[in-house]
Amino acid sequence: MVPEIIRNLEDGDPDPKEARAERNALALMGAGALEDGWLAANATWDHSGGAVSGRAAIQAVRAKQPPAERIRIEQIVTEGQAGSVSGRITRAGQTRLYCHVIRFTNSSANQIAQLVSFEHPGGK
Repeated sequence: MVPEIIRNLEDGDPDPKEARAERNALALMGAGALEDGWLAANATWDHSGGAVSGRAAIQAVRAKQPPAERIRIEQIVTEGQAGSVSGRITRAGQTRLYCHVIRFTNSSANQIAQLVSFEHPGGK
């Protein structure tokens, strides 16, 4: 099932770097692919289930994420080698707040070095 994606961005359409951050965050939540080439070989992902290191480990955890019904993107911020995407995600009828912090290998934001993801209840 493909989740409903709702963009509720105050600043209008994302610029190219923000669009890459959005694409990566959506892929972490099960909406779209996260291609191996987008991840540095030694990339890490800290998330509520623990921490993993390396492309294969990140892809394995990502593949086991429960499916989302709806993803609302409320804010995308990028600066230099970092970005964040936050909003609300609904899975199994429960809505939670989320935030994905992405550190890229360089300021062109074409490859991910580190991911840190949070989800929190109360995202009505």
